[in-house]
Amino acid sequence: MRLNLLSDVTGQALAASLQGTAARQAAIADNIANVDTPGFIRNQVDFESALARAIDTARRAPSTDTPRLFVAARKSKDYSAPARADGNNVEIDREMAALSRNALSYRAASELLSARIRILRAAIGQGRT
Repeated sequence: MRLNLLSDVTGQALAASLQGTAARQAAIADNIANVDTPGFIRNQVDFESALARAIDTARRAPSTDTPRLFVAARKSKDYSAPARADGNNVEIDREMAALSRNALSYRAASELLSARIRILRAAIGQGRT
């Protein structure tokens, strides 16, 4: 059995969350930058559903090996929001709210990952004399 304390399913899920929220941050920033661009259609990034499927698949894998999570953050156009007369469908209030939510998600994932590393360091340090 291979044991890698830093790349278990939880650690990989937290790392994938950081990557997904970073991709979403870029999409939101692009939306905000193009709020006045005629014909611009807002971008969105979905990674949570892919992450949930990857975690479920990893948990069903045999426990003899740590499976590798493959999670792709999908960037797509969001046609669900109504467009203005110029064809742009970016609403700045919506984007600012999404920006705040995304920042909180990123911070939560990074703090959880940092806590896991601190716990591992403490455990390793307890073995020293």
